[in-house]
Amino acid sequence: MLGFYLILKAIILGIVEGLTEFLPVSSTGHLILFGNLLDFRGAFATSFQVMIQLGAILAIVVLYRERIIGAFKNLGKEQWGRGLAINVIVGVLPAFVLALIFSDVIKSFFGSVYIVAVSLIVGAVLLYIAERYTKGKKAESRKDSLESLTVKDSLVVGLFQCLAMVPGMSRSGSTISGGLFRNLSPRLAAEFSFFLAIPIMMGAFVFELNELVIGSTIEVAALVVGFVVSFIVAYFVVKIFVEFLGKHSYVGFVIYRAIVGVVLLVLIWSGMING
Repeated sequence: MLGFYLILKAIILGIVEGLTEFLPVSSTGHLILFGNLLDFRGAFATSFQVMIQLGAILAIVVLYRERIIGAFKNLGKEQWGRGLAINVIVGVLPAFVLALIFSDVIKSFFGSVYIVAVSLIVGAVLLYIAERYTKGKKAESRKDSLESLTVKDSLVVGLFQCLAMVPGMSRSGSTISGGLFRNLSPRLAAEFSFFLAIPIMMGAFVFELNELVIGSTIEVAALVVGFVVSFIVAYFVVKIFVEFLGKHSYVGFVIYRAIVGVVLLVLIWSGMING
């Protein structure tokens, strides 16, 4: 029976990860929240989170495989291939450096629902300001292709990505906000965020590899189930999200973040959940 409940938790958390990893709502914040609700914490829970994030990243690799393969093939031939590689490297460097220097401090933030709640609200305000900023720009002046990105664009987005070290800020929400401030179209801001996620999450997986805890056969099964579920859900969420951004803004995500953040604070202050 315990094995059944573990698999059920794996399915639920896999769905949560797949739904939230690439939306500007904070997957880590949601995993912390659901982990507390499901009483799913500890060393194995941390290992599980790393694995399901890997599943979600694989969805991006599959969806954008032609562009990724094309960039590698054209590294020494075409400017766009080199340009994309350079922009991704510049975009991930700030977060990698920060993670190496302050890894222990960053880990101390995890597990706090209060930090998640406050960060959701702060991130909502940031995304709203970025949205209003880009609305004030002429539509024809917006950058709308990966080839149009500059190194300065990538650096700014990369610096914004560092905000995501705090649970609840959201990696995608932070990078998308940075992209909007650099006058990237909503769709391009999201797509560049996807590309930055690949080395960032792969790096996080390698960094945590020596700390992975797998004790039993049922735990291995839970890892596999969570991985597969997060991959499938993320695959379809990203496809729908990109199409959505062609017609809509990020305001809905701003409202969602603010509501969830406020509700969590009320629940903490009322003593219904632990902060």
